[in-house]
Amino acid sequence: MLTKPLWFLGTLTLGIVFSSTSGLAAGQDGGPTGTLRYSKEAAVAAQQKSAKSLVERYQAALNNSDFATIRTFFAPDAVAEWNEKQTMVGVDAMREPYEALFKTTKFSTDFQFDAADIYGDVAIVRTHHPVGQVEVTIKTGKKTLDFNREIFVLRRFGPDWKIVLYTFSRQPRQGEQ
Repeated sequence: MLTKPLWFLGTLTLGIVFSSTSGLAAGQDGGPTGTLRYSKEAAVAAQQKSAKSLVERYQAALNNSDFATIRTFFAPDAVAEWNEKQTMVGVDAMREPYEALFKTTKFSTDFQFDAADIYGDVAIVRTHHPVGQVEVTIKTGKKTLDFNREIFVLRRFGPDWKIVLYTFSRQPRQGEQ
């Protein structure tokens, strides 16, 4: 009997092997420096847009410092991994770190979308921040360049996508994928 993580990896591996990425059409929906391309297959493109829409709603809530909304985008047992922070397992474990972050930092994030790949009931959305993107320290007003790139792993629960894994890392040069 496969455990949940092994089942997920098996599904993801099969999805990667049998992905229809060779049939991609350019989509100017990734942002000025994003490289997102939608599938030529209408049903797949619709799922890509739906998954991307969840990440856009996450971005809006992040920019509004709104964890009450952010939590609704995550599966109950989701995992979040941030730079230099302890891994958070479960949406309830995310409340305190998000709220602490919102007390110190104001975001004006503008995700540039590089991919929204669909593998059955799993989607992987990759983003990066453009050159010039900053975050503001609330106490001092100091602006700091934001060098992040993100991976959102989503899973479909009925008709809805939920984030099951959110992770980001600093990139060596701002604005790169």
